Order: sequence, then structure tokens, then C-alpha cells
Amino acid sequence: MAPSNDLDDGGGAAANEIGRGTFDPCPMPTAPTPPIIVDPALAARVSRVEQMRPHELREVYRHTFGRDTASGNRAWLVRAITTRLREIDRSHQMPVALAVARELAKDFGCEASFASYLETLPPCAPIPRPAEDAFERPRAAEGRDRRIPPPGTVLVRHFGDRDYRVTVTDDGFMLGRHRYRSLSAVAKAITGKHWNGYLFFGLDRAVPSSWLQGHQ
Repeated sequence: MAPSNDLDDGGGAAANEIGRGTFDPCPMPTAPTPPIIVDPALAARVSRVEQMRPHELREVYRHTFGRDTASGNRAWLVRAITTRLREIDRSHQMPVALAVARELAKDFGCEASFASYLETLPPCAPIPRPAEDAFERPRAAEGRDRRIPPPGTVLVRHFGDRDYRVTVTDDGFMLGRHRYRSLSAVAKAITGKHWNGYLFFGLDRAVPSSWLQGHQ
């Protein structure tokens, strides 16, 4: 028996459905296979992921899957993240593909048959994409933004009915047990909305040396 392919794009499943007679497609003329279109944004994300170190990959994994992983296997992390990114990308392309398929079915007079077939498929709502700053690699120390206090500094921000304490690290920011690459990501985690992180924490200007001396 041939091994199964866990990364099957669904084409094999569709062929099996047709073979079992669950969907009787209309006779259509043979058309050339369309070219595969790769989203430049997806290609850029995959390229960045392939260059990351294990601790960076674990952070991206959390943003991509919505949960933590303790794995330090770089090859596994890269494969898991890039596979998931492609799944997310396909989920955003599917509504457009289905709309085109419906128009084709209408043109060939089998709209009702195609609609009945679609009712047998599972929902295909687009999967939310991870925030873009999840894929930003940490700046080198010499290129550190002057608005960011030195590592070890604790930023306190009152929001809602509580205070949030954020620790500045060498390569990001810690809020509780979670590490973030940018203050904007921290602000979003706290508020649930997009914020300019520097404005949210009152660091929209370069931090003066006098302030640093009193807050380290």
C-alpha cells in the first residue's frame, strides 16, 4: 500500500469522491493546467522563517498556531510553520476559487448539481493570518531603537482595571510568560486592537539618559 500524503492539497480526496459517484461533474472541455500563483507576501514570510533560529521559530509558532511549543527541533519547526502558512493562504484563496467554480457551473448548466456537491463539503472560512510583526527578526543591539529602554527595564502600563508589567529583553519584550518581538504586539495582546507600541507605552520620543538612570 502506498504511503498516505499528510500534505495532500485535497485533489486526491476530490478524485475519490468523483469515483464513488457523490458528484457527477458536467462534461467539460479539457483545459490546460493553470500556473501556480505564489503570493509574494507568503513567499517572503516563508523565506524569513527558513532563516530563523529555534527560539525565534518557537515565537512564530505561537503566533501561527495560537499555542506554545517546547520543541527545539529547527527542521520540524520550519516545516510545521511553513505548512501552516500555506494552509492559511489556501483558506483565503478558496472563497475566490469557489466563486469562479460556481460561475463555470452556471455556464455549463450544472449549477444545481454543483451547489448540492458544495453542501457536502466542510466549511472553508479563511483562517486568520498571524500579525506581520511576528515575522520580524530582532534588531541587533547596535541598531536598537533609542526609544526602547535597556534590557531589564520594566514598563508599567495601566489599561482597563489593571496594571501590565512588560520587561524589556535583549531581543524583545516579556509580558507574563510570553515573549513579543515588538511593543505594538504587546499593546495588541493587552487591548485586542492595533496600537503604535511606542505611543501606547509613552515612548514615542527617544528615552533620555536621566530617565534611564532612574528606571533601570
